[in-house]
Amino acid sequence: MKSPIPQDLRGKTISNIIVVCVGIVVYAAVTHIRQLWNVVRAVGHAAMPLFIGFAIAFILLPAVRRVEGFFTRLVFRRKPHPQLSRILAIVITYLLLLALLTGFFVMLVPQVVSSLKSVVTIITNAVPRSSHELQDMLERSTLLPRLGLDSKQILEVWNNAINQIATHLSQLSTYTTLLVNNVLAIASSISSSVYSVLFHALVGLIGSIYMLMDRERFSAQAKKVCYATMKPATCETLIHWTRRANDIFAGFITGKILDSLIIGVICYICMLIFRIEYPLLISVIVGVTNVIPFFGPYIGAIPSLLFLLLVNPLSALWFGIFILILQQIDGNVIGPLVLGDHVGLSAFWIMLAITVGGTLFGFAGMLLSVPTFALMYAILRTIIGKRLRARGLSDETEHYIHAPEAISGEKNDEKADT
Repeated sequence: MKSPIPQDLRGKTISNIIVVCVGIVVYAAVTHIRQLWNVVRAVGHAAMPLFIGFAIAFILLPAVRRVEGFFTRLVFRRKPHPQLSRILAIVITYLLLLALLTGFFVMLVPQVVSSLKSVVTIITNAVPRSSHELQDMLERSTLLPRLGLDSKQILEVWNNAINQIATHLSQLSTYTTLLVNNVLAIASSISSSVYSVLFHALVGLIGSIYMLMDRERFSAQAKKVCYATMKPATCETLIHWTRRANDIFAGFITGKILDSLIIGVICYICMLIFRIEYPLLISVIVGVTNVIPFFGPYIGAIPSLLFLLLVNPLSALWFGIFILILQQIDGNVIGPLVLGDHVGLSAFWIMLAITVGGTLFGFAGMLLSVPTFALMYAILRTIIGKRLRARGLSDETEHYIHAPEAISGEKNDEKADT
């Protein structure tokens, strides 16, 4: 059957039909945004074990590769056994992970909880004293009547705030006591949502083993779909940037975890040497928050300083000096040595990425925003570089500091040479 659309109008007609269909889809999505968001949330919740498994496999992949390379090069050098090497590498890596987690929960958690209980007790005892001190200060003050402020109302607001703080601290102390003395009582009070998270984590852990075992096959299947649906040049570009993204994310995340572990250990050892209170609790806080780039050191230092101020102001002073020195060493020596050049962003772009990512996606956004922004920056820099070279211009940023005068001068020189 002959098409009623003329040959010269078919392309334009198809484009118009696609535009109309896209417009209808966008209109339907906007008008039913709540229902669409509920569907997205349901799909995301169902696929959560897959995301968890991918994250675990992604983090453990460098370790699995190293252990697998050890077996391939040394143990099975004469008679290769690639499948057995991979199985042994995965088993050893997960056993090491289990040993680390077990050591953390058995050795560190009870000491951290004990330190936290002590801090809660100190704060709880210090809060009522502050109320009496504030009352004495307000009664002696002569400035409040001149400003038209009522000292009784100020004291009432303060007491209400203090009561709220004391109530929450008392609850926190009760929970920590249960954690130390009665694990079964806590387990029986865990909500179904926590059980759901544990179930997803278990399924994701099992899924990560399959992902590590058959990672080449999964990669080949993805490339197969790509070449079946796109042009070869587009597939090659997509594969190139996928590998680049893997290098950026893997280098940044594993490097940041290792960097934070080193900082936490150094902080613990130095606090023991200088006999600063709560070394384990504060070192865990400093190490965990150091995972967040740029803002992490300050996020960990502020609560630690507040804890020490309530216990020993002199220790807080020494800790503040020590943490400033430690962060300088981390930023100039340890961080560049461990992370390398996987990010390649200035401090301004890192701060902007963390601010936007943290505002939109919370802690995960603060952690992943830097490598995501670094990947986007690398893609944009490559595109701009190609366009500039196609126009016969330099792709070095320094050449554009004195633009347009410098660019005009280069063009005039080229014309004079020709």
